[in-house]
Amino acid sequence: MRTEVPRKHVPHITDREFDELTFGSEEPVLVFFGSRRCKICRELFPVAEAVAHDFSGRLQVYGVNADRYRHLFNRLRLKGIPHLVLFLGGEVRMRIGGYHPRQALADQLEAWVPAGEPGKNGQQPGQ
Repeated sequence: MRTEVPRKHVPHITDREFDELTFGSEEPVLVFFGSRRCKICRELFPVAEAVAHDFSGRLQVYGVNADRYRHLFNRLRLKGIPHLVLFLGGEVRMRIGGYHPRQALADQLEAWVPAGEPGKNGQQPGQ
């Protein structure tokens, strides 16, 4: 029997709201750059949704269509898709290219994202 991984909806944002939601955010933000035509992107998106669930209340997660908003992709000097970019304090703090399993991605984010309060969303920080 396959266990369903808890996930949280990851909204896609446009270039009009990008700067405000990333560089202008006081809380940590992870942005998933991908495309529907990219098989690895389609495999990584559920991982991003799982991370959004795991870090709920500690991290905002958004998606950006790299085909439609190529200028954002180029502005951040990203080299390929899928790509995850962590914004913290109005700055890019980490870029992660390619596929990464849920736990590996969570481990990398733990170093940057402040710990949550015990009991928030029924979980201990980092779970």
